[in-house]
Amino acid sequence: NYTLVVVAALVQFVLGSVWYSPLMFGKIWMSIMEVSNYTKEELQKMQKTMMPFMVLQFVLTLVTTWVLANNIAYAGISGPAVYTYACFMWFGYMMPVTVSAVIFGSTKRHNWLKQIAIMCGMQFVGIMLAAWILSM
Repeated sequence: NYTLVVVAALVQFVLGSVWYSPLMFGKIWMSIMEVSNYTKEELQKMQKTMMPFMVLQFVLTLVTTWVLANNIAYAGISGPAVYTYACFMWFGYMMPVTVSAVIFGSTKRHNWLKQIAIMCGMQFVGIMLAAWILSM
């Protein structure tokens, strides 16, 4: 169901917007990224340049959600097994790649655990929300 795939991708995208906002982990995230001392004008300028990356992120989220939906359909799973499958997808593919990206990225070592927790936490909640929507 392509409508559910798009809805699940949108929900994950909105989750990311809230997750990385000051309402949740935005202040910690800005500290990790070393942009917490920027002026409001500098932050607004940065945000304007982010639009192409936001579009790309939505497309990538759409691809991940589509793959999840196709794998669920191909395996013929339903009910609670959908969540188990999504959890394994996160644990086997998303989490290890994210941890590697943090470790081999430019994040300072003392921030690794925080960055990994924030990123992997958002991905886990997102994939579970997608599983819930796709199982409707």
